[in-house]
Amino acid sequence: MHRIRRALPSLTALVAFEAAARNGSFTVAAKELGVTQAAVSRRIAALEQEIGRQLFDRRNRRVALTEAGYDLFASVGVAFGGLVDTVDRLQSPQVKLTVAASVAFGHFRLLPLLASFRDQEPDVDLRVISEDSWAAPDDRQIDLAVRYGKPPFRGMRVVGALEERIIPVCAPQMAQRLGSLTLSDLAHRSDIQKIDSASPEPSWLNWAGWFQQLGWRGSFEAAKLHFSSYSDAAYAAMNGEGVALGWTHLLERPLADGRLTAMDLPALRRKNATTSLFSTDANLPRSRSVLALACQREPGTNRAA
Repeated sequence: MHRIRRALPSLTALVAFEAAARNGSFTVAAKELGVTQAAVSRRIAALEQEIGRQLFDRRNRRVALTEAGYDLFASVGVAFGGLVDTVDRLQSPQVKLTVAASVAFGHFRLLPLLASFRDQEPDVDLRVISEDSWAAPDDRQIDLAVRYGKPPFRGMRVVGALEERIIPVCAPQMAQRLGSLTLSDLAHRSDIQKIDSASPEPSWLNWAGWFQQLGWRGSFEAAKLHFSSYSDAAYAAMNGEGVALGWTHLLERPLADGRLTAMDLPALRRKNATTSLFSTDANLPRSRSVLALACQREPGTNRAA
């Protein structure tokens, strides 16, 4: 800082120089700065003396930059422009919104909505934390948390919910090839490869839980393709690798756009299990746009005939 103070000319003189160089006139610069033309002339003369170089050619009432003047004007313009941008940014109200959600919710619900969110909230800086966790978010700066179920998070309250419907899904080509299926077909046919994923929290259903809650009491072919992430399981189903359990609140978009097909099998509705959206009271106004977008329904669902 000491070197900067010692090396830099007077800021007042630099401001006068920038205005005169930009306008090509001491008189216009004086009007812009609210001083006399003589004051601008004195400041620029003092700057030239301090630098030891002539910055302007004085030609009667016209002035033109010298080569040294052009060099200085380029540097001063960049420096002043950066200062103006920084001050504007610091003076503008800075709104940040931090959302913590599962990896799958981030992939299938949030990412497709980012463009709409930016259109609605162009001044909001959005931070998304993707984590497969049932626990309360440990970051105190989180404004909106998406969690499965209704755990009591201190300092946050439920502000939205998505109903759970769980149904087998697969790629449209596979659904067409398999044709009409019964629950028994799904349980026993060895040519239907089931895709499973790890449970991010205790009440997440795998195939065994799904069959059991539908009342199936017989045996069934176990899943032979396992993923640690539900997102990977869903993408594997889209790629025709087999049949996955589809959590319709997560997969509404790929079901609506035809990347996935809901098989013509019973859909399991879970009365006491929803994906809940939590927010702090202090930051709830910032969360409303995300809430509205995250909870909106897709226009249609692709279902096997």
